[in-house]
Amino acid sequence: MPRVISADQIDFAADASTPVLSDTLRFLIPVPRFRGGGEPLVLPDGGAFVNWEGKAITGRGVVFFNPDDECWQAARGDGQAVIIVGGIDEGEAARLIARITEDGPDPGKLDLPRFKALLDHVRDKAGSVAMYDSTRAAVAKTMSRVEPGTGIDFYGLYRRNKDLCAAVFVPGEGLFKGPAATPQRFRNGAVVLKHGDSIRLIQKGSFESTYKHADGRPIRVSELKTQTP
Repeated sequence: MPRVISADQIDFAADASTPVLSDTLRFLIPVPRFRGGGEPLVLPDGGAFVNWEGKAITGRGVVFFNPDDECWQAARGDGQAVIIVGGIDEGEAARLIARITEDGPDPGKLDLPRFKALLDHVRDKAGSVAMYDSTRAAVAKTMSRVEPGTGIDFYGLYRRNKDLCAAVFVPGEGLFKGPAATPQRFRNGAVVLKHGDSIRLIQKGSFESTYKHADGRPIRVSELKTQTP
């Protein structure tokens, strides 16, 4: 069994972590307010989701797979959730918007089957991406729209604000109990990042392509302070 670590095992004090920032692009897809709320938020085998605090995730919405972290994510279908796609550039975003437009101009108005098909397309066709759920409220605090936008709220290219985060490299392999509906898997080391009150694991490649030193220089995971929980 791989080891399981959690956020409370990581020390993010200034002398134990590395300050980093990210101002790279993210692609946002608003989750619709599904009729009936969407599908039950359970694992594909019917098992229950449990968050990092050990509390059951309940309700309805949409369940999807994050290929970067090899974990399942759950977003509520109440009209307040968004899917954030990382590792995407302007050209890939334009192609993705063209694909979405085949089903209508606003993905926030899709029914559940078409929305799940869209997420499958992103996972399989949009390149090496990370996909995770968030909320409109969180996006409003941490991201800014990149113009020209789509004209639809919380849809299209956004850029992370230049907020400082604390990063720690964790070597080896294991599972991280974070914000995803199932633990995030890492196989050859990964970065655990604290941004405000949010703590999540980021794979090495995704980290190096989306984060920088606090002064804007490129950063490698080998430059981060290391902890072995």
